[in-house]
Amino acid sequence: MKALRREHGAAAVEFALVLPILLLVVIGIAEFGRAFFTEISLAQAAREGARVMALTQDSGQATAAAITAAPGLNPVLGSGNITMPSTCTEGSQVTVTVSYSLTALTGFIGPFDLQSQGAMRCGG
Repeated sequence: MKALRREHGAAAVEFALVLPILLLVVIGIAEFGRAFFTEISLAQAAREGARVMALTQDSGQATAAAITAAPGLNPVLGSGNITMPSTCTEGSQVTVTVSYSLTALTGFIGPFDLQSQGAMRCGG
């Protein structure tokens, strides 16, 4: 009975020591998942912008398609984030670049500058 009394608060002390590490791991997973989602959205936007530019040869329509292709970034992603050539001659390759500055959820790290490119041959 005497040995049991000495270990009465040991679980609380161990939990207090492990809790900060556990929180860092959970926050790291959330930050990485959000960054990965953003990178995938940027890649989709760049591919869609290149596809529309190659088919229609209209940079305004291609910019709008790139913006709508990233629904999770729509309020922030605008035409200033998209670099696209103004013309697309038949047989040449068009490259669309979409950039985005990702701020961290916690504010401890970042911001991160993410960039993705999409390319397609003009005229199909």
